[in-house]
Amino acid sequence: MKDAMQLEFPPEYPELLEQMGQIIGRKLVEHGLGREQAQSAAFEIAESIRTEIGGVQQYIPRGLRFQLSRRDQEIFEKFNGQNYHQLAHSYHLSEMQVRNIVKRGLARERAARQASLL
Repeated sequence: MKDAMQLEFPPEYPELLEQMGQIIGRKLVEHGLGREQAQSAAFEIAESIRTEIGGVQQYIPRGLRFQLSRRDQEIFEKFNGQNYHQLAHSYHLSEMQVRNIVKRGLARERAARQASLL
């Protein structure tokens, strides 16, 4: 999705690196950096990517496992012992899926507490 703000990159600059630079620049502006500073930093970061990993075809993962683990942690933190149904509805999951998420969260907590006892 393109934002109204477009940073300027040199003509003939690699398209993928420019797309990355545009995303980085928008995020920097969202975090309060001025447009000129964001432009400079985004180009510098894109150049670092180009020089450090350029020439090698790279796969950029979607990070679904990371995204799901964050969702599961959020569900576990919101669990109060009685709200399986509500969490299932909120996250568009079955109650059994929520029960399994909570079960894994409890196991992680238990393992962390026991590791500290050693």
